Formats: sequence, structure tokens, C-alpha cells
Amino acid sequence: MKFIKRSIFALNIVLIIGLLLAYLSPYFNPNDYWIFSMFGLFYPVLLFANIAMVLFWMIVEFKYLFASLITIFIGWSHLQGFVNFSALSNEPGDLTVMTYNANFFYSVQKGSKKKVNKKRKDVASFFSNHKDVDVFCLQESSKFSKDILKNLFPEYHVHEIPKRATFIISRYPIISNGDIDFGTITNSCIWADIKTPSGKVRIYTAHLQSNKVSSDAVVVLDNANLQEKKTWNGIRGILNKYSQTSRKRAKQAQMIADHAAKCAHKTIIAGDVNDPPTSYTYSRLCGDFQDSFVAAGSGIGTTYAGRIPMLRIDYIFADNDFEVESIEVLQEDYSDHYPVKGVYSFVEE
Repeated sequence: MKFIKRSIFALNIVLIIGLLLAYLSPYFNPNDYWIFSMFGLFYPVLLFANIAMVLFWMIVEFKYLFASLITIFIGWSHLQGFVNFSALSNEPGDLTVMTYNANFFYSVQKGSKKKVNKKRKDVASFFSNHKDVDVFCLQESSKFSKDILKNLFPEYHVHEIPKRATFIISRYPIISNGDIDFGTITNSCIWADIKTPSGKVRIYTAHLQSNKVSSDAVVVLDNANLQEKKTWNGIRGILNKYSQTSRKRAKQAQMIADHAAKCAHKTIIAGDVNDPPTSYTYSRLCGDFQDSFVAAGSGIGTTYAGRIPMLRIDYIFADNDFEVESIEVLQEDYSDHYPVKGVYSFVEE
């Protein structure tokens, strides 16, 4: 029995070290130390594993539970990036923003003609139910999704760039706009300065470098057998891809942060960051901004609808000239991401 306890405690120590490394992920540039990014990605798994250890030792050997318990409390601020319990506000606010990675609505356009037509009507109905939104920020948008918004909101102002899948449509006039060139068509960032009744606001919508590991992860999860070489090859492939893409995202995030730092207007950055709150990329973008979910979120903040659990990678960051009234993750299944909707008030100067 002693040997079993010692073995489990040894595993517990490994899980504690993994969780501590996840806490360090935001402070290490993946271009120098990419392995920290991987621990940051698996923070939810490591967290739940340590919670399981606390529950186990509570029953088996009470004195051993404190190691994991203390480690969990050390990283309490990280937990708020995934789960929050802010009180819901009913304040209307001055500006409502929605960000949505539509994934080109691939799933909507599959099936029989009758089913596709119904799904398209459902998508249109979803957007029409959110006519309180002042600015829609889309990523992985297509002609289909853009046309829906243009038809539903013909009076709205549009900023789009050919061959870019990021898209902004605003209730208020767009007085200037542009983009940040990542050197790729697949991932992009565009921005628009809009003139609201309360003042000028710059809106960024970004889609940072995709991980390109979702399909690989599904294969590994479905056929996981650690005794097979194929499984380990799949894991190595995922690690290799993630190390490469995390480096690219770090550079893209810094480009956006540097660009936003030069803006004289109130600023909001919205989009699919493809990295969790325990990441260097997130820390670059959040910086002096507020993570809307941390400021006013309620419940679990998962924004990715795929197989990887508790993955929060879609954000709305607002500078401190805004008060976040509310933030909501909308559980819609038209994409592999969920839409995120935030309500903001201007801080009186």
C-alpha cells in the first residue's frame, strides 16, 4: 500500500510541476522557449488533474492534499481566465460588440439542399436576433456570411479587404480603416475607426495563426493507445505544429499590440487568438487592456466547440477607457467557435 501511495504522490508532483509551468507560460516568448506554451495550452487538463488529486488525498491520506491545493490557489488569477462569477449587468451601455469566427460556415452548407436552406435561414435568424450589436467582427468569413450581414443591416458601414477573411460591419460611420499585414492570406487583422455619439473608437478584428492540430488531436483521442508507435508519432506531430504556430502567433500579437499603442482613440481588440489565457500571445494582446470575460464574465468561458475541453481562444479586449458592462458566450453550433458578445460603457473623463 505504501508503494502505491508513493507512486501516486510521485505522479501528483509531476502534475504540480506541469501546472506551475503552465502558470509561467505567459512570461516566456515561444520563439525562445516554446515548450511553456504547450503547458499553457493544457492548463485546464492539469488543473482538473490536480483537483482530482486533492479529492483523492482527501479520502486516502489527508496530509498529502495540500501540495496540489496550494498550487491551485497560487494560480487563482489564471483560473479567472477560464471560469468567472461576476454579477450580470443589465446596463445597456454605449457600445455593443460581437466577435465570431464563423469557420466559413462549413457545417451550415453541408447536407441536402433543403437542410442547407434551413440552416442558412437559422444563421440569418441568429444575426437578426442581435440587432442591438453596434459592431460585428467576423473571422473566417465568406461571401455567404458577409452577404447575410449586409442584407440584414443595409444601413451599416463595412470594412473588408479582398482575400481577407476578417470583416467589420458597424452601425456607426467608419472614418478611417486599414489592416496589419501578417504576410499570409489565411490569417489577418483589419481595423476601423468608427465615430460613435460618445466619441471615436478603434476596432481591431484579428484571426491569429491557426494551430492546425484539431484534426490530428481528434485522431489521437479516438485511437489513443500509448503502446502503439502511431499514437506517439501523432503526439509528436501535434507538438511540432504547435511549436511552429505559437511562434507565429507571438509575432502577430506583438504587431497588433505595437499598432494599437500608437492609436489616440479608445480601442477594442476582438477576434480569434488561437491561444488560451495562459499563453504569451494572450499576455501580449491583453497588456494594459481588460479581458472582458475576466472583467464581467459569468460561468465557463469556453469559446471553442471542438473536442479539446475548456478551450477559450476568442476574446474581446477593451482599454481602460471602457467599463465592461457584460460579456456573453453564445452557445450556437453554426461553427466550431462560439460567438462572443460584449457591452461597453464609456468611462467619463
